[in-house]
Amino acid sequence: MTATIEIPRWRTLLDQAKAAGETNQDIADRLDVSRTMVSLALWEKYPSSLDAFIKRVLDAYDLFPCPHLGERITGKACKEYALRPAPTSSARDARHWLACQTCPHKPAQEARK
Repeated sequence: MTATIEIPRWRTLLDQAKAAGETNQDIADRLDVSRTMVSLALWEKYPSSLDAFIKRVLDAYDLFPCPHLGERITGKACKEYALRPAPTSSARDARHWLACQTCPHKPAQEARK
């Protein structure tokens, strides 16, 4: 019987970005972290928790379909649309915001400290 190792989603997304030609510096710029942090995370040598880094990777690279827009968007974009205050200056933005309020992909509102 062969044991299978499940590769974490964030790692798969970064491997795909690398295969598509992104450098560690490109990834770092997109995530707003240092190139060193990207390198250490990929080599599994980062000395601290990767929770915040993993969240940035998923927000930047994990795309899913937006029913309202009819295209794939990042978790970060989804969160920005869905959790913003109701727009009042644009009918288009208001329709989008309303669609987000009942969307199954809508992220949870983070508790304020």
